[in-house]
Amino acid sequence: MIRYLTIPWMLAASVLMADEPSDLLRFTNGDQLHGTFQGISERQQLMWQRDDVAAPVDFKLEQIRHVVLREGRPVKPLADISHVALVNGDRIPGKILELDDQTITMDTAFAGVLRIPRDQVAMFAPNPLGGRLRYHGPFIEDEWKMAHAAFPEGMPDVEEGAESDENDEPDQPGRWTFSGSGWYWKSKSYGTAIIRENALPDRAILRFDLAWRNRLSVAIGFHSDLAHPPEKEDGEDGGDKPVRNRRALGFVPGDSAILPKLFGNSYVLQIFSMQMILYRTSVADDGTPTVERVQINGSGPRLGDTGKVTVEIRSNRTAGVISLFMNGDFVAQWDESAGGDYDPSRFGGKGNSFGFVVQTESSPVKISDIMVAEWNGMPDSARSMETEDQDIALLTNGTDRFSGKVESFRDGKIQLSGKYGQFVFGLDDVAEIRFARNSLAKETEAPADNLVVQLSPLGQISGRPVSGDAKSIRMVSPVCGSIDTSLESAVMLDFHGSNNFIDDWDAEF
Repeated sequence: MIRYLTIPWMLAASVLMADEPSDLLRFTNGDQLHGTFQGISERQQLMWQRDDVAAPVDFKLEQIRHVVLREGRPVKPLADISHVALVNGDRIPGKILELDDQTITMDTAFAGVLRIPRDQVAMFAPNPLGGRLRYHGPFIEDEWKMAHAAFPEGMPDVEEGAESDENDEPDQPGRWTFSGSGWYWKSKSYGTAIIRENALPDRAILRFDLAWRNRLSVAIGFHSDLAHPPEKEDGEDGGDKPVRNRRALGFVPGDSAILPKLFGNSYVLQIFSMQMILYRTSVADDGTPTVERVQINGSGPRLGDTGKVTVEIRSNRTAGVISLFMNGDFVAQWDESAGGDYDPSRFGGKGNSFGFVVQTESSPVKISDIMVAEWNGMPDSARSMETEDQDIALLTNGTDRFSGKVESFRDGKIQLSGKYGQFVFGLDDVAEIRFARNSLAKETEAPADNLVVQLSPLGQISGRPVSGDAKSIRMVSPVCGSIDTSLESAVMLDFHGSNNFIDDWDAEF
């Protein structure tokens, strides 16, 4: 449950202090406060300003969970999403200047030139995701809506003065909770979807981090048009029933019948701990919903009762092909043209929205780090061929891969020494390079005082904060040394990031 500070001189935190988007400060105990981030003092205290207080207020950094800047809106988003991925999880956007056996030098828009030890770089992506990034978040709650079979057009607003989390109300559908950069499902019930409208191109990559506890049962609707059966009139079946009965409209845990009521004409992927099912859902002109199962080509997941996985769905509406990856590894593929000619009318997805719904009781779920990109048709990533002793270069045509040792980068060209010869690639021709695992430094746990700066539209960099003001922060990175980081492209400052996903969740989980 989200709480707001009630110190007398701090008025209701929901009141915005200025016409410009305010910042949001969230404490480790769950309290939160609107205002303006003013920087970090040399005494290792965060400075916070409100219009109803004469001077900035200082808070100890160990009390802070994160700061969401400008309601998740950057002053100036990064123009280029070319980046390197570090062993510690950082993703540093920028353009490569030099590369040799010891160092990779990057020119970044937010921190200038950075020299990174090569053994700290796990992956370099000059042209990531196969296409243009369309969305990265969630950082802004208002970009999403909640829907339920009883409220297909969207859940009603919470009454003023009521808590935003009504998950313990027996007469109400459960609600998702937005916090920082993630959506949390904490309800003991099920059946409410969180939806992002008008977000998927026809050829799309949808990638997100999924974490769960107490059994996994989640459905992902994509290429959804959100059509739904017409509302029943009063006196018809279910038309004048109270909300508690609406909530049970033919829906039992794991039931697929509810899916077209939430997503309309869509594809819906159900993921359980030990299996997965792809459905084609539709709503006829007369409002009749139907669900069809699509033939699978691949193996099912092997996921535990509690865990975390990066899910990537690659879908091509023009060809009727859908591929699924988990943690970068191929899992399954569905092909609507298999066994005959492809009929575009058979492709279930009619729209450009997507969403998530939990399908079992008492199953907490967290959805975060959501990315949507235009897909150029590349069937997989260089990670699918990652090896212990060789670098793997995947070209942008999606088919050509080269293994060996990346020797250098100079004159706009990457030189790779392979078993069958020397190869030279222009940077525009390379999608990504995965460096040999045995050449990488071992990952170490982040220190307790670590700060992670989340960038928009992609990227993060971490280190120990030293000082800073409202526009920039100086921190010491164990990888890059002292860094002055501009906050123009930042959307969140995470003071208590963790490699253990359980630690990132609210205590109520």
